[in-house]
Amino acid sequence: MRRYSSRHARTIQRITRGVEMLKWVGKILGASGNTPEGIPDAWARVLEKWLERVDKLTPDKSPQGLAQDIRSYLFTGEPLAVLNTVAQHEAIAKSLHLEGYFSHLPDGADKLPDFYEHFEALPPATGLRWARLMEASLSKRQWTPRFQFPAGRHWPEVLLIHNTGQSVNTWSNRWQAGALTALALEALLAEDGQPAWAVVLSAFATPVSSGYGVEYRLKMARQIRGFADALDRHLEHIRPLLLPAAVDQRLHMLAMLETAQVSTLDRLAAELAELSTVSSKQVRAAAEVLLRKCGDVVAEPLKSLGTKAKPEQRQHALRLLMALGKERKQDAWSTFARETAGADKAPSVSGLLIEWDGSDETAVAAAEAVAYDYTVPVIDWSPQANAVPDASLKRLFDEIDQAIVRENEEQRQRNEQAKAQGHNWGLRQITRLTDRDARDLRQYLASPEAKPPKRPQDMQVSNHAWPAIERLALDDGLTPVATLKLLLFFGLDANHHQGSLAHQMAHAINAMHQKTGRPSLLEFALMLDESGLSGKAILISYCNSWGQPFASGWATDAVWPYFAHHVDLLVQTLTANTSQNYWFDRSGLFRAIALLPSPPPALVNALFSLALGTAKTDRIAAQDALQNLPGKEARIIAALADGKSETRAVAATWLARLRHEGAIPALEQAVAKEKHDVAKGAMLDALQALGRPVEKYLDRKALAAEATKTLAKGVPADLAWFPWSALPPVRWNDTPDSVPVDVLRMFIVQAFKQKTPEPNAVLRKFCGMFEPRDREAFGQFVLETWLREDVRPISADEAMKQAVSQAQSTHRWMAQSPQYYQNDPKLGKSVEELTAMFLPALMRQPAGSAIASKGVLAVAAACAAERAAPPVQRYLKEWYGTRAAHGKALIAMLAWIEHPSATQLMLSIGSRFRTKSFQEEATRQAEALADRRGWTLAELADRTVPSGGFDETGTLELSFGGRTFTARLLPDFKVELYNPEGKKIAALPEPRQDDDAELAKEAKKAFSAAKKEIKSIVDLQTERLYEALCTERDWPFADWRDYLQQHPVLRHLVQRLVWVEHADGRTLRSFRPLDDGTLTDRDDNEVQLGDDARVRVAHDSVLGADEVQAWLQHLADYEIKPLFQQLGKGVYTLPEDKQQADAIKDFEGHLLEAFALRGRALKLGYTRGPAEDGGWFHVYQKRFPTLGLEAVLEFTGNPLPEENRTVALMNMSFGKTGAEDRWQRANLPLKQIPKVLLSECYNDLRLIAADGPGFDAEWRKKSEY
Repeated sequence: MRRYSSRHARTIQRITRGVEMLKWVGKILGASGNTPEGIPDAWARVLEKWLERVDKLTPDKSPQGLAQDIRSYLFTGEPLAVLNTVAQHEAIAKSLHLEGYFSHLPDGADKLPDFYEHFEALPPATGLRWARLMEASLSKRQWTPRFQFPAGRHWPEVLLIHNTGQSVNTWSNRWQAGALTALALEALLAEDGQPAWAVVLSAFATPVSSGYGVEYRLKMARQIRGFADALDRHLEHIRPLLLPAAVDQRLHMLAMLETAQVSTLDRLAAELAELSTVSSKQVRAAAEVLLRKCGDVVAEPLKSLGTKAKPEQRQHALRLLMALGKERKQDAWSTFARETAGADKAPSVSGLLIEWDGSDETAVAAAEAVAYDYTVPVIDWSPQANAVPDASLKRLFDEIDQAIVRENEEQRQRNEQAKAQGHNWGLRQITRLTDRDARDLRQYLASPEAKPPKRPQDMQVSNHAWPAIERLALDDGLTPVATLKLLLFFGLDANHHQGSLAHQMAHAINAMHQKTGRPSLLEFALMLDESGLSGKAILISYCNSWGQPFASGWATDAVWPYFAHHVDLLVQTLTANTSQNYWFDRSGLFRAIALLPSPPPALVNALFSLALGTAKTDRIAAQDALQNLPGKEARIIAALADGKSETRAVAATWLARLRHEGAIPALEQAVAKEKHDVAKGAMLDALQALGRPVEKYLDRKALAAEATKTLAKGVPADLAWFPWSALPPVRWNDTPDSVPVDVLRMFIVQAFKQKTPEPNAVLRKFCGMFEPRDREAFGQFVLETWLREDVRPISADEAMKQAVSQAQSTHRWMAQSPQYYQNDPKLGKSVEELTAMFLPALMRQPAGSAIASKGVLAVAAACAAERAAPPVQRYLKEWYGTRAAHGKALIAMLAWIEHPSATQLMLSIGSRFRTKSFQEEATRQAEALADRRGWTLAELADRTVPSGGFDETGTLELSFGGRTFTARLLPDFKVELYNPEGKKIAALPEPRQDDDAELAKEAKKAFSAAKKEIKSIVDLQTERLYEALCTERDWPFADWRDYLQQHPVLRHLVQRLVWVEHADGRTLRSFRPLDDGTLTDRDDNEVQLGDDARVRVAHDSVLGADEVQAWLQHLADYEIKPLFQQLGKGVYTLPEDKQQADAIKDFEGHLLEAFALRGRALKLGYTRGPAEDGGWFHVYQKRFPTLGLEAVLEFTGNPLPEENRTVALMNMSFGKTGAEDRWQRANLPLKQIPKVLLSECYNDLRLIAADGPGFDAEWRKKSEY
């Protein structure tokens, strides 16, 4: 009875409430049923749809009658209390989609109606009340307004957010084309007593650095209709804001002007000219795009800047005026630019004449008039040209439905398993496609409309759709337009946060192009533009470092017209700061530039700006991009007179790389006037590289006076730790005179100030004048002093204090929660025992860091020699995990030490060190060193193999003064010692009275060092020879003989391998080196080769089966233990059906223990991959630096610290070195991998799999954590 009465009461309440609402509506709307006067019927209907949602909210989310109060407030202004009510209930903001995550939903059941299509027709008072209502709904919510409006007003910002389909929780560029107009917004501002220009002004004036996402929010102002007109109306209020000091604010200003009318830009010609000539490359590039839209009014402000501004700005202004004069055929502009530059006293400005004239007038003229010959395709959207058969569509829907059914079933099974384990997880099921979906798709395909219909999207459905779409497109021969329509229909369009294509779309279009050759990149871009997306997304995806970049592997003719058509975009992106996009790989920009038949002037200027700029990141890539530009040397020579010392240094270094002899007079003139050490050093390096002596430019006599002047300024505080009084004495090489100690101190102080461990040429040249042994001692002292200071431990008292504190804390936690420490050896120990455990490690804890003084390592780099490598190696091994910057500084130092041991240590770090950042730094430094010497990386490794002091006969002489002992290296790398009489002895004796005690001491040190070094040489060179096998590297026989066969250590290694001579892809003969220097074949016949013959390590893949067996028998007969198993393992050949594969999956699901995997992988030369989410690692990696490749063995993973759990192998893949993790690295197609490398890595995987029980069908379940 009570239940009936309760239900009855609620029914009566609803009826009564409905009657009251009808009465109220009648009162507001009048007896005729029309909307209040001035309110558009269409907008009133939109409002009612939303209020229906409000009415349906439960009482805890919305009080009864709230919808009625909102309606009354909007139409009459009463009750004002509704604003406070709305503020108290977050459901209102969510119902407006102002709070929450709704921006990914298209129009449909979950989307709001369009409030702004008829908003301009609203009375301003009603519109303002609507804006204030939305503002009130957020007043108690957690959001941060970004626009800076007067008097704390936030309703304009809320209105802009709502207009673009965003919520206050999202930061995205995926804005809807809102219907809000600038005139409507200005009417609301006037109603609120604010100036009409308030919103536009705030969009420009608010600092973009004032908070996270400010720039995204401010750009919403550009989305209002009529923004360009509003900009023109209020331009005088904005003009004072257009030249802010901060680069990011300037870029924002220019971005806000992108949609401005040409007439508006003409009125801003002076400001745009100013911004087009500032020092920032990013600002110049963005401003120049707008300036080029202006009419001839740009000439006068550029002329003014070209005569009155600072030198750098005069240079940019005249360069731009010249370019515009050529493009617009305004000879008077070009003449003015030439005459003004010629009369300018600043070398950087007058040097423009050299740039413009160059050494080849025809080449310069060609560069100024680049015209690309390509056809802009016309996209045919007609259904007749892009038909999709009904049978194909049915198959598409069937495949998608089957995939959804499978996943739903898997979800149910997982949910049941979770329930059985006590979890109460919700079951999520994907909604299957309906007949309406099929009907909508057919209608879209049957229409010439490019833009897809607005419909609700479920990304789970979309993820199942794209593989089916891709198969359909390839198997049924769909057109690119039909394929794009299918992708758009299922929401597979773009990654709106990064501005790139959705990876599903990129994958499908890639696959289509590889099979059919269509679409071209430009054709695809036009399709995107016409379908409502942006063809600019292609550039972002082309430069994507996540996975395989879009359009990689496409024919050049299918790619370059897109970049020719979007040169402005290319220039802007090239000069922009792209670091905010984690996945953007700038090397893609240079790949794009390399495809253009020739770069246009705007792109040439951008490249020169990078090539001669202060930022190192793109410098070499930009220089390489200009490699084939005629007349570039003249512009580089002109930069020797630039006002910035770093630009002068870069220009000199570039000329050295080019080996441009025509630059010698300019270099000699520049170095004579140069005052800056870094620039002077670079010029000296360039002259030396061009074969000119440089000693005449080094005034040794002036050093003492310069040192006094430098040291008079005081020693920097960060060098207070340096033991100046302990500096070793140093003599000049050509006189018995000592180098003044103040000169040594000056070199250290100057190096410190330059903040780089790479020595400049001036330092290197002066240090090269020191007596060699003194020089080495000086460099070693600086190195070891820095190393000691960097890891100087904290005091014993401080260590004890920390140990006690840590022990007490640990003891307390173990006492409170012993269940978490059951397997911990510390459990049960007293505070005193724990203190004793912690103290040793804390006693070694560094007190600070010497990274601020890393520049002093440049002195070590210029002076140290054979003793530098061991302490550096020990440091890196011990401190790699906590001192990354320090390690990189030491690696950079190694690259400049003129001793093979330092070079080889650097190379070994690049190939096998556990820390990827060290590997990358070592490889970068090695490549730079090889470039300085004019070698390849492989040649550098060959020509810098240390010998441990042994000569070509394997002999090491050890002088005691009057007596000389001899050490001889044996084929098994043991060392035998002989006295002066030739008798074998066990050790060097103590020196006699008639011996030189100092020489005897040095001899003992040399002998000890040689024995230690031999083992390191053998291990490293064995790895190098195996890499040579895998990478199929070959040598000219003359180089092989000189650097391998005749090397005192390497010769014993190459004798344990079989080699082949090859030519034109064929093996001509096989041979093995003998200890007497001759070569033999498998039948003991002598083999003789010409110097030009090409030789490589033999492999099963290049020898017949009979020859392989014959060589194995030969080695066994002569008891030769192969250096590694090069023959007899068999050959893995990529099957025909796996030619498109990018991973070897033959052993997927093979189980083994984690420690067995680790042991075998490490033994085979792999290193553990980086830890990922949750502290798990999933890969082992092996690097092949000379190819820039790494092999990646993926398994199900293991946590750190490692556990000996069951794991499963997954695959072996290959990628370019440099990716930070497996998600960023793109797998290369297996067919691109050298055959021997692929075969060897396959066998690695086979050997690893053999350490376990084999394949298990339940491997996923058995290997999960």
